[in-house]
Amino acid sequence: QMKKIFLVSILSILAFSNGFGQSKKNDLKLTVSALPLFGSSDGFESGINGIVIKPSIGYFISDKTSIDLNFSYATLNDLTVGNIDSYYNSYAFIPTLRNNFVNKEKLRVFAEFGFGLGTIKYDADNSSLRNSQHENLSGGISILNIGIGGNYFFNEKFGIELIIPYLSTKNITSDNSNNLYSGIGPTIGFTYILN
Repeated sequence: QMKKIFLVSILSILAFSNGFGQSKKNDLKLTVSALPLFGSSDGFESGINGIVIKPSIGYFISDKTSIDLNFSYATLNDLTVGNIDSYYNSYAFIPTLRNNFVNKEKLRVFAEFGFGLGTIKYDADNSSLRNSQHENLSGGISILNIGIGGNYFFNEKFGIELIIPYLSTKNITSDNSNNLYSGIGPTIGFTYILN
């Protein structure tokens, strides 16, 4: 049911918005994207380690350059902490500078760089098994994001976005686990020009 509503919404936006344009100074955009986390981290195997949901808002300070404010929520459910099945939830705020080195009507290709801070909370799958390691691993995090990507616009306002970033996430308040995640995180989402 939800998929049908989403599909009808997307098709409606495409049907009622016509024309094309390039990014330009003072444009305001909203993007919602998701990414699986590929790579490795301390104590975890390589592969898909979790998922991140990343809404962002961006403002073009010039025709090709935007400042994006990314808010992210990450979760990983397949952890073992002190021999206890565990998970974590993480929230972060990552300001990002993005430059479109290709800025065409339908296609925009960009490079981006961002650095931000957030928080991470570990817990046991069964809360009665929570131990001191969960609290010791929880705390503040830093996130570094360097990537390339592109937007393909279906019309003047609505498009799809693909980014291939390198992400490095470190726990900055716990000596027990410094490197939370490092690797690529292919991100796919939808973007909408608000003005």
